[in-house]
Amino acid sequence: MKTKLKLLFVLVSLGLCFQSCNKDNFEETVLNEPIAAEPIDEVVELGSVSINAFVKDVIQVTTGKPFELEELLDEMLVQIMDDPYDGAIVFSSNYRDITGAIPLAPGSYSLLISNYDFSAQRFDTPSHGVLYEYFSVVAGANTPLDLELALLDVAATINFSSEILAAYPDISARVEYVQLGFGIGPNLTWTTADNARTGYLNTYVGDFGFERFSGTTGTLTLEVTATGPSGTPVTVTKTYLDVLANQHYTITIEQGAPTTASLTVTLGDENVFDDTIPFPY
Repeated sequence: MKTKLKLLFVLVSLGLCFQSCNKDNFEETVLNEPIAAEPIDEVVELGSVSINAFVKDVIQVTTGKPFELEELLDEMLVQIMDDPYDGAIVFSSNYRDITGAIPLAPGSYSLLISNYDFSAQRFDTPSHGVLYEYFSVVAGANTPLDLELALLDVAATINFSSEILAAYPDISARVEYVQLGFGIGPNLTWTTADNARTGYLNTYVGDFGFERFSGTTGTLTLEVTATGPSGTPVTVTKTYLDVLANQHYTITIEQGAPTTASLTVTLGDENVFDDTIPFPY
């Protein structure tokens, strides 16, 4: 009986020892297995920019229908570059399609907003905008931009008086903008059918985009031509200096004496030029 008990005790001890060894080997195996690293994504907190556009109150259109902000915004293109001087376009959209703040990574940017028209001379259709608006975006914050949409052209309105139309039924006026250092430029001709219309001449050169598109300074030349009573052409010429974008010249052609040569130019408070041209008969 004692022998059987000893044998049973030995078998139980061997079983417990074997179980303990297996457990140690299993734990060692688990501990020695490599643990797959969880991917770590670099998260950059975005900032944003919001745009509020309004028309620069400089040009006073005294004839015809003035443009309203809502009309201009329908055709406004908005572009943002990720480097203020030589970067890539990271955002491009029609203004009307922007529904809220524009998400951008933190950094420095430049912005363009314009309804720029590639036709150098136009009646009744001005180009407005802001070509270089530099701003910075901070993580977690919104940068509001208030953009004043200035006229990118020089504007001219030609008014023929009723007396001049009666005396010279074929009268016309040609206006040309010439950049300094050049001989020719965009021009428009007003006939009697165009009386009181406003024309727009492009004063910008280069590619439409950032830092490749710049304004110019030049001259505006007016040439009024008609057929005199004797059947010979009659011409009066006037040149305006230091002409820039966002200027509006309102020019009235009135009947004057044959020897009249004096011309008066007045500069208004808001870059509006009013001029009266006596036309000889």
